[in-house]
Amino acid sequence: MSSTPRPSSSRVSATGYTPIGVDVGEKRLVAAAPADADPDEAFVIDGEPLRERYDILVEATRALQGAWFDTTRGEAQLFAAMYHQLRPQVFNAAHRLVRYADEFATPLLVLEDLGHDVRPLWDWRTATELGAWVLPALQTAIAEVALEVGLPVTYVNPKYTTQQCHECLELGRLEGGDVVCTTDDCPVEAVCRDRSAAVTIAGRARPS
Repeated sequence: MSSTPRPSSSRVSATGYTPIGVDVGEKRLVAAAPADADPDEAFVIDGEPLRERYDILVEATRALQGAWFDTTRGEAQLFAAMYHQLRPQVFNAAHRLVRYADEFATPLLVLEDLGHDVRPLWDWRTATELGAWVLPALQTAIAEVALEVGLPVTYVNPKYTTQQCHECLELGRLEGGDVVCTTDDCPVEAVCRDRSAAVTIAGRARPS
């Protein structure tokens, strides 16, 4: 088991850069935005196609394991076929994100320091928690692709990023896929929690 790589650029100062916050998840694989963006304008990649293929892998693997005969070879063949569909989607998302970030002057990708261990998909092939595999795998792919093109990456504390209002920075109330700001004088009411988190993450990298 190996830990999520922390590239040498993870200590880069945000001074002189445009921080681009990146929130990774299951419903939305990626939500990304600079610190001063309107969350509605965040760059988003839908996670449903990956979820659908992952569910097929889980259901089919469980069915094979429930058979009365030895299914080891069948499981391996199924896994290989599905992995060749899942992994490219992860890296495609990483490449699309990097292209989005490159539209800004001196971009700096800002990821949450989730502290996940990168475990192979094989370990999760019968688990319903897609996020347990995809979140560290996606963050690793983003870091790899970014460094390939010379785009710096840094990591910030992930605490309350999806609950904190991106505008007033106070903690709001989570309602489904939204965060509702409860601060009386804040103009934000309800906003997509993933999009808002991307703005919040970017803001955490700005020099204080």
